Amino acid sequence: MTDRPTRLPGLLTRPMSWVYAIGAAHQARGFDAGRGVVRLDRPVISVGNLSAGGTGKSPMVHHLVRTLLEHGHSPAIAMRGYKAAPGALGDEGTEHRQLFPGVPIVAQPDRVAALQKLLATGEGRRVDCIVLDDGFQHRRIARDLDLVLIDASRPPDRDALLPHGFLREPISALARADACVLMHTELVDELELQRLDRWVQSATGEAPIAHARHDWAAIDLYEQGQTRAEPASWIEAKRVILVCGIGNPVALERSIRQHGGEPVSSLVLGDHQAITAHRFRALLERIDQFQPDAVLMTRKDWVKLGDLGPRILCPIAVPRLELGFGGSSEPLEAAVLAAMADWAW
Repeated sequence: MTDRPTRLPGLLTRPMSWVYAIGAAHQARGFDAGRGVVRLDRPVISVGNLSAGGTGKSPMVHHLVRTLLEHGHSPAIAMRGYKAAPGALGDEGTEHRQLFPGVPIVAQPDRVAALQKLLATGEGRRVDCIVLDDGFQHRRIARDLDLVLIDASRPPDRDALLPHGFLREPISALARADACVLMHTELVDELELQRLDRWVQSATGEAPIAHARHDWAAIDLYEQGQTRAEPASWIEAKRVILVCGIGNPVALERSIRQHGGEPVSSLVLGDHQAITAHRFRALLERIDQFQPDAVLMTRKDWVKLGDLGPRILCPIAVPRLELGFGGSSEPLEAAVLAAMADWAW
């Protein structure tokens, strides 16, 4: 696995990142002036980050949607649908739909047009708020709460702009965030968390609103057409082949080891990359070679298997991911509900 977004040498990627910074600054100035920004007639809660993928946006979206539903609200989820076929939800949208079958989901590059179309329907008129998945850089939509997630295991202050590093924007962009949450806190020690708290405070004027860890609530096993749930401890001493197309596969590999599993091989796809026939053959060859106890995948990768799943003769293990919070999640949830309460209906 690589901790760089590209295999190009640094001699090339450093000047490329300087050019990227110029373009990002030009675009930001337009949005700062309000050019092209659309205000919808519903409150908007944005979940985003500075880095390219892997921060934990999907589990945070799930946590916020559950919070809103528990408090009697009717959210919709809006996302770009990266690498999805036209009219399809894509991997993340399909994951959202499985978890929240009654929540409207739009997955289109033009999220403004998609949301306006939804809100004009009978289904959309029941929606009283929008959760914008991966919205920090999607500044065409005005938002009432701009929540930024920071991966504690790959912090922005030790990173660089694309393509030399993983940053989509310079660290100075954090100044426009309403609140920050440290994610993947289970992967760093207490001293690093304290350092990151101080750094966020200096960069934004406010300490992180919450510390979130990625917990495995259970493991869903798919085997020979049957599904069963096992405790997270099932993975202990199991030899697994890791298959993932996420932004930060290193964090997932570390989580497997922390739960006592042994990754014997990894088939790493690009973020949101489809499981092609060629990749699937490569997976079957590795299963024959390593004879693992299971193939371990994230849920958004598992949904991409489709009809190919039954052809895998060993168990497919899919961790059931939930966010756990060091301290309390109450300040985060209070900020979400305050954004709703402040809306002038």
